[in-house]
Amino acid sequence: MREVIEKMRQNPKFPRFLRPVDTSTDFRDATYFLRNDGTLVFSEGYYHGIEKPAEEREVLSHIVFVPWNEKKPGPDYSRKDIFGRLYENITKEIMVNNPLDRFYPLQLERYIEIDPTQRDKRRPVYGQYKSLVPVADLIGSFPTRNSLKAIIEKADEEKSADNIRIVTEHTADLLEIDPGQIGISGSLSLGTYDDPHDVDYVIYAPAAEVKRMVRFMQKLTDRDETRRVREFGKYWPIRFWDWAGGEKFMICPFFSYLDPEQAPLRNFDCEDLGEALITGRIVDDTHNAFNPTYLLVDEVKLEGRDCPDISRLILYHGGERGDWREGYRFRARGNRVRIAAYRMEDGERKPREEFEALLVNNLDQVARID
Repeated sequence: MREVIEKMRQNPKFPRFLRPVDTSTDFRDATYFLRNDGTLVFSEGYYHGIEKPAEEREVLSHIVFVPWNEKKPGPDYSRKDIFGRLYENITKEIMVNNPLDRFYPLQLERYIEIDPTQRDKRRPVYGQYKSLVPVADLIGSFPTRNSLKAIIEKADEEKSADNIRIVTEHTADLLEIDPGQIGISGSLSLGTYDDPHDVDYVIYAPAAEVKRMVRFMQKLTDRDETRRVREFGKYWPIRFWDWAGGEKFMICPFFSYLDPEQAPLRNFDCEDLGEALITGRIVDDTHNAFNPTYLLVDEVKLEGRDCPDISRLILYHGGERGDWREGYRFRARGNRVRIAAYRMEDGERKPREEFEALLVNNLDQVARID
């Protein structure tokens, strides 16, 4: 794989997008990292062993792109040229051909096939279907705001970059934010923006401002059928269609805390209390559009009995960002957990809060009820 990486380094785009992983690297949600085996992994959530020494830290992630295998090629739609090397998107085929609740379990099987060290990892309940990649294995990251800046710098020379500039400025105007608050994720953050059709924006803002933007997006798609996005068997209320330079783009927003310490699950321990099925009502959706989705709930019933100890519903995956709103009643199947959250002060963990939650780590495990 050293040969693959060295050939990528020779691509003129590569140094514009890649940044080294070092002590200053901010491990956040929705960021790509290049591993020393040539794979590209995608971080999930905000907790990546922040309190541990660097040599013990692992990034909770998905393995998304692997070097193309000519002897066992994937489908054509999974192929992607990244910095002059052919890659396969291993998650795409799974998502195209399987029901929602099979996505993550099948992806884990592929992770183990690609990286046998994943087989023996001790996964926490919230990371049951994720890969755990040692930080020491990471060559570099593709910070989302840096990637968008690298694209827009070419707007005067390249029509595709100019289209992204236009749709970025339009999105900022639509959401009433500064364009500097926007980064870009997905394959575009890896320099593959020649023919973009969907744009995975990462919007940096305080949680309260994100809540305002999410309300706007929900109203936009609620009232305008032409803006609505349906993909992979579901409706996405905060994704929407937009247009720039005569081209149609799917806007797929991710959100990132301006201050990462605002993330409720930035640093925590999680005790699994066993599987559970609950019903309840959402009373605060401030963190609805982040990953993990973190919702305050009440009127919780466990096996038909009141269970006030469970005060949160946590969806530890990115598949239902923006779906759940205050006032919605729900039925959820997952794991009852006890969480101890911490903050870091002078390199030490300090208690922040403790609570019980119903934690969901797979799609299609939460349903709205009347």
